Amino acid sequence: MTVDTPLIINQETLEELQKQDDSLSRFARLRKMYRNGFYSDFELTILRSKPNDCPIVQKYAKIESFIHHGKSVTLNTFFSEHPLREYQKRNDPNLQHDILDKIESLPVLVFVHGLGGQLSQFEPILQEFRNCTDVFGVDLPGFGNSKVSTKTPKFRLTQYTDEELARLEQDAKNLVPEDYTSENIADLLNTILSTKFPNRRFILVAHSMGTHLATRLINLLPEGKVEALVMVSPPNLAPMNLPRALRVALGVFSSLPRLFDIYRFVDRVGGLYSPSVNKFIYPETNDWLKRATQFRWNLDTESETFLNYLNGFHLVSSAELVAAAKKIINSTNEPRILICCGDADRVTPYHASEAIARELESHGILSRLEKIDKANHSIFLDRPHYLTGVIYQFVESLELNVSCTWVLQVKAQISGDKWGLKNKEKWDKEVTISAPLRVSGKPEAPLLGMKTLCQTDEVHNPAAFENDHPEVVAIIDIGSDTPAYDPTDFKRIRYVKFKTESKVTPDNVTIVRFIEVAHEVARELSAGQYIGVHCHYGQNRTGFFICCYLVEKLGWTVKEALAAFEAAKPPGIRHEHFKNALYLRYGE
Repeated sequence: MTVDTPLIINQETLEELQKQDDSLSRFARLRKMYRNGFYSDFELTILRSKPNDCPIVQKYAKIESFIHHGKSVTLNTFFSEHPLREYQKRNDPNLQHDILDKIESLPVLVFVHGLGGQLSQFEPILQEFRNCTDVFGVDLPGFGNSKVSTKTPKFRLTQYTDEELARLEQDAKNLVPEDYTSENIADLLNTILSTKFPNRRFILVAHSMGTHLATRLINLLPEGKVEALVMVSPPNLAPMNLPRALRVALGVFSSLPRLFDIYRFVDRVGGLYSPSVNKFIYPETNDWLKRATQFRWNLDTESETFLNYLNGFHLVSSAELVAAAKKIINSTNEPRILICCGDADRVTPYHASEAIARELESHGILSRLEKIDKANHSIFLDRPHYLTGVIYQFVESLELNVSCTWVLQVKAQISGDKWGLKNKEKWDKEVTISAPLRVSGKPEAPLLGMKTLCQTDEVHNPAAFENDHPEVVAIIDIGSDTPAYDPTDFKRIRYVKFKTESKVTPDNVTIVRFIEVAHEVARELSAGQYIGVHCHYGQNRTGFFICCYLVEKLGWTVKEALAAFEAAKPPGIRHEHFKNALYLRYGE
C-alpha cells in the first residue's frame, strides 16, 4: 500500500496489507524475504509502524548498567515509584517520615518475562499496580528494549541517547552463549535486585519461562526476601522431554541460525493468522488488534538470541520448586503462590499448572490455582482485565498494604481531603463539561470533554452531576489513577475505566482501543445523549482522544476537531506536543 500520509495502524489498513501479502506467490515471497532481510513487506510495515513497547514503559524506562561476574551488562529497566512518593514530590515535600518509612517497608513488585517476551507484555498489570506500590522489571538481554539495533528499523516509543545505545550494544557484543543459561540469567536478576533494593522484600510476577527464572531467583535470594510468587502460564517441571526430532532440529538451527530465520519466516506466512500467531492467541471475532500486537512481538526477537536462550533454558526440578516455595514468607500457613493459566494454552498447557499445584500441596505448601477461560499462552492479550483482577485480588489478600484503598486512605490522612486531589484550585477553575462539538457538514460528536469528578465537591460530585446532566449517559475515565470519586454512586450513568498515561501522547494501540471502546458505547446512544470523557482536567489527553475519534470515525479534519474542542471547552488542548501528534498521525 503506497500512501502519502503516515500509516495508521487500524483494521482497514492491516486487512489491505494482509491481502497484498497473501496474494504473492511463494517465489515472490521468497525473493522479497531475501531482499528485505528475511522479512516480507507486510512484516516491515508492522515493524516500522507499530511499536514493540507501550506508553507506561516509555514513561518509566531507562537504560542501566550492572556489573555481573566482572562483566558489564546493560539493560532496559522499568521503575515506577510508589504513588505516595510521587504525591510527596508534587504536593508535600515534608511528608511525614513515618509514612515514607512505611513505604520502604512495603514489597517491590518485580516482573520477569519469558522467552521472546518483554516488559510491555505486562502492560495491564503494570498500569494497575503503579497506583499502589513500587514496580520494577527489566527487559532481559536481547529482548524488548534491551536488544541492540539492527539493519531493519524497528519502531519503539521509548527514546534513548546515542551514548546509552552504544553502551547497550557494546555490552551485548561481550555476551557469550553461556551467559544466556537459566542459571546465569537468574543470577543476573539476583545481582540487579541486590544492587537496587538491598533492604526490600519482593513480590515476583513471572510469565512462562520467567516463572522458572523467578523460582531460581528465590533460591538465590536470602531468607525472608520474597512475600509471594505469581506464576502465569508456567512450563512443566524437569525433566525436559523433547522429541528426538526437535532436539536434532535445535542442534542444526544452532549451528546454522539462518535456517532458523527461514523456519520462522515460513511459520509467519499468513501474517496475523499465521501459525506463529495462532499458537499464542485465543481466536475471537474482531481480534485483529491483539493479533497485530502478538505478531509485532514475534518479529522483535533475533533468531540467534532466541536460540541462545532456548539452548540455555533448564526447567526447575520439583526439589528446586519446593525449596523456593518454602523460602516464601508464611507459605505453609496461607496461599502465597498464585498459579494462572489459560484453558486453551498451547505452549504451556493447563495440566502443567495443575501438576505444579499438586507438587506443592504434597509438600504442605499452599497455593491458589486459577484457570482463565478463553485464553491461550498470551493471556495478557486474551484476558487482560480479568487476569489483572485475579492478580490484584491475590496481592491485596496478603494484607501487605499493597492496594489502592490503602494509598487513598493515606492521601486523605495527609491532605485532609478524602480523595487528595492535586492542584485543587486549578481544577476548580476548569470548565466542568464541554458544550457539544459541532462543525458544519459533519456528524455531531457523541463525546464531551469534562474534568474529573470529586466525591467531596459540592457541585461536581457523582450525584449532583448525574442530576444536572441528564444528557450524559456514560463516562469514560481515561485517568491513570484510581478515580477521585466513587463510580458506584451513579444510578443511571454507565462508568467505563480506560487507563492511559499522563503527559505522553498515546500510541497507536491505545488510540485504537479507545476508539473501539467509545464507538461501542456510542452505538447505544439515542438522540441528544452524550458520553463524557475525562482525564484529570479534561484538556490535553481528553482533547487528544476526542479529536482522534472525530477524525477516524466522523471524518473531521484535525483543524476542525481542534477548533471545535477549543470552542466547546476553552482553552482546548494546551500542550503543543499533543497537537503536533495529531497532525503527524493524520498527515495534515
